Amino acid sequence: MKEITLQEGNILAPFFKEAYDSCPEAFLQGVMGRGFCDSTEDPTYGIIQMGDYCYLGGDGSGSQKKNLLSILFTMLRRSHMIMVPLSESWNQQFYQSTGYQKVTRYALNRPNPQYFNKAKLTAYISNTAYDPNYAGANVSRRFIVKPIDEAFYYLLQKQDWSHSLTQNYANYAAFSENGFGFVIIEGINGKIASIASSFCTSLDSVEIEIATSPHYRRKGLATAVSARMVLECLTREKQPCWDASNLISVTIAEKLGYHLSEEYISYEIYPSSSR
Repeated sequence: MKEITLQEGNILAPFFKEAYDSCPEAFLQGVMGRGFCDSTEDPTYGIIQMGDYCYLGGDGSGSQKKNLLSILFTMLRRSHMIMVPLSESWNQQFYQSTGYQKVTRYALNRPNPQYFNKAKLTAYISNTAYDPNYAGANVSRRFIVKPIDEAFYYLLQKQDWSHSLTQNYANYAAFSENGFGFVIIEGINGKIASIASSFCTSLDSVEIEIATSPHYRRKGLATAVSARMVLECLTREKQPCWDASNLISVTIAEKLGYHLSEEYISYEIYPSSSR
C-alpha cells in the first residue's frame, strides 16, 4: 500500500463512482484529504481518508491483501475511524476481522439547488436566532448567528463535542480559503450552542457537518444553523451535501429539503477496540 498525492488523486476515480457522500470528491479533485492504493500504474483498489472517515473502493480481496486494514491503521495512526466499504470484497475484510462495530448510516439525496425553499430556510433562522443578514430577523437576541472566524475556529477544536467539524483543515488559513461555517451563540454569555460547518469541500460541493452542545438541544438550533449553512452554500454556488449518522440528523435534513436515499453500513473502531 502506498500513499498518493492530491495531484494523483484522479487515478482512483473509477473506485468511487458509488460513494455515499461528497468527501471522496474532495480528494479526487485535488482539494484535500489523503489517498492510498496498491499501484499508481494499474491500481486494483483505492482508499480515501478524510478526517475520521475512510472510504474503501475497488477490490479489497486476495491473499496478499488480507492485512490491508492493519496496514492502513498503521499508516494513519488514528485511534478512531469510521470505515465505509464501497464493494463487497471490502465488506468481507470486516467480516473476517474483529474489533469493528457495524453501524448503519443514512445517505441523503443531492437536491437541485433551485428546489431549496429559501423562504422556508430563512424562517427556520429568524424564528430561532438573530441573523442581521436576513430580513425579519429575530430581534430577541437570546441566540445569535455568527460566521466561524479565527477565534471560533480554534475554540471549536478545543471542545470535545465540536472538534471534528473543522479537523480537516490544517489551520484557520486553510479553513478560510476552502471552508466556511456558522455558530449560534447564546447572547447572554457568548457560549457556543450549535454549529454547522464544512467538514470538507470539493470544487463544487460542501459536505455539511453539524453539532449542538448537550446543554442546548431540542430548541431548534441545529435546524436554524443548518439552514444558514445551506443558504450560504447556495450563495457561493456550492452543492450542499448531507450524510447522516442517525435518524435525528435525517429529520433535520428532511426539514431543509433533503430526502433519504438509502441506508448503508459502515464500521467503527475506537481506542479500546482490538483487531
